[in-house]
Amino acid sequence: MLTAAILWQSQLAQDHSNLLIIFIAVVSVAVVLQLVVLVTMAIGAAKTQKQILGIAQELHAKAVPIMDSVTRAVEKTAPKVDRITDNLVETTNVLRDKAHELDIVVSEAATRARAQVVRVDTAMTDSLNAVGRVTAEVHHAVMVPVRHISGVIHGIKAGLETLIGRAKTWRDAAASVATGIGDTED
Repeated sequence: MLTAAILWQSQLAQDHSNLLIIFIAVVSVAVVLQLVVLVTMAIGAAKTQKQILGIAQELHAKAVPIMDSVTRAVEKTAPKVDRITDNLVETTNVLRDKAHELDIVVSEAATRARAQVVRVDTAMTDSLNAVGRVTAEVHHAVMVPVRHISGVIHGIKAGLETLIGRAKTWRDAAASVATGIGDTED
């Protein structure tokens, strides 16, 4: 039994040893595969790094002159911009002062214009009132004598009509008397 146990142990050790060899082989293959993947990734990263470096150099080569031009333009125009800004500030102050002066002048002109309008209105009102009074007085001065004259003319007309009417009556009476006298004689 002892021999059987030893044999069994040696058999078991040999089976374990085979399993261990298979395990080591699988691990070795996995490590080799990882090595291949890592080497491939390193090669790809190196290529990408070279491309990115080329693009960066190209970008640097194109951007540096542009940035230099922009810097020179800013340096050239900065004093001009400062001067323009100062001029705008000064112009704004002058315009503000002139606008204030114009406001004062316009206010004074409006006040004077209002006063003149009041004066003209008063003068026109006084003139119209005077014209109304003069018209009333002229009307009264003309109409009173015209009424008197008209009354006198009506009186004369009435008197003449009365005289003419009486004269006709006398003539008719005289004619009738004259015809009547001649009738009695016949």
